[in-house]
Amino acid sequence: MRWNTRWSRRTFLQGIGYSSVLGALDNILPHSKTLLHAQTNAISPDQFAYIASKGIDVFELSADHWTWKQNVPSRSPVSLTLHPSQQFLYAANEVDEYEGLPRGTVEAYRINPKSGFLTLINRQPLSLSGTRPRHIAVSHDGKHLVVAIHGGGAYNILPIEQDGTLGRVTQILKEVGTGSHPIYQASAHPHTVVFDPAGRHLLATDEGRGRISVFAFQNGRMVRTFDTVSQPASRPGHLAMHPAGNFFYVSNLLDGSIDCYRYSPNLEEIEHEQRVMTTQRITAREAQSLVISASGRFLYTSSSDQGLSVWKIDSATGKLSIVQRSILKDRSWTSLTLSSDDRRLFVLDNYQNELSSLAVHPESGELGTVFTVARTTMPRSLVFKQI
Repeated sequence: MRWNTRWSRRTFLQGIGYSSVLGALDNILPHSKTLLHAQTNAISPDQFAYIASKGIDVFELSADHWTWKQNVPSRSPVSLTLHPSQQFLYAANEVDEYEGLPRGTVEAYRINPKSGFLTLINRQPLSLSGTRPRHIAVSHDGKHLVVAIHGGGAYNILPIEQDGTLGRVTQILKEVGTGSHPIYQASAHPHTVVFDPAGRHLLATDEGRGRISVFAFQNGRMVRTFDTVSQPASRPGHLAMHPAGNFFYVSNLLDGSIDCYRYSPNLEEIEHEQRVMTTQRITAREAQSLVISASGRFLYTSSSDQGLSVWKIDSATGKLSIVQRSILKDRSWTSLTLSSDDRRLFVLDNYQNELSSLAVHPESGELGTVFTVARTTMPRSLVFKQI
């Protein structure tokens, strides 16, 4: 594994192997020893972890020690999100059929505050032809669930009752159009939906149409206010919003690039600021995952060539400068999540069927010691319930 000039792949592979705890790499980064002691002695601010895999796995956390607690049957869960109250968990089921009709589903679960265990509240079908939902988001007031539906090219909105129950679909917004790639962009394919920090707008990527749209969100309804076209044949995928709300970042499926945009909802403007490359491989793939530190100083990305990258964010322009890169073969790091204190980066690996934890240096943002903290089949999404 190579981390800029500081990590050699040979040193890394000799150090970690594939054990459940991948040994301490004190000589890899100047701060890794300090990070390791801080990591193992501290109590995690996150109490439970939920992983969408073959079903939904529940883990209890204590520093870097994860204890498996429960597996809940769920059909092809692909995206998880928590209710703002932390009392309920929602899952999108990436399926083509439900009760004999072409539609996907979403599920609601109640979280036991002491054990973290999940209890299914209900499963709700999406609109007809709304197959293979890709991503979900809960409104800031906790009253609505928004679903980006990849197959069928649409968005659905479902109400959330006080007891966490999902109601029937109340709005269907159908996307129509194509992108410039004749194969991958022959029709609309919404990928990601994200609320901006104020909660009054939704940002959404559509890999099929090659567009990034902004919707006003009020009283449980979304209305398109403006959008922008991504560069030809890029297929915009994951979107990460800067905590300050003035920038966002989008990963592109076809060329492995990351775009930085300036966001001005009051002016109804999206301005492209920068494009950076994360990989040399140019081929169709799953979009690389993005996550921004709570401080807004660093962006972490995964790439298609089994790599991770750390980027520093310029607070004035939003532009990215590389801090650290990595490459490790036989890996598929497709989903990134930061702990609530920004001290650990968690990486789902659906090739090795495991979840790895990397220590994060608080000042430089660099990644240090690596641990495997959990193993599960084909992990796809991770969320934490905080104390």
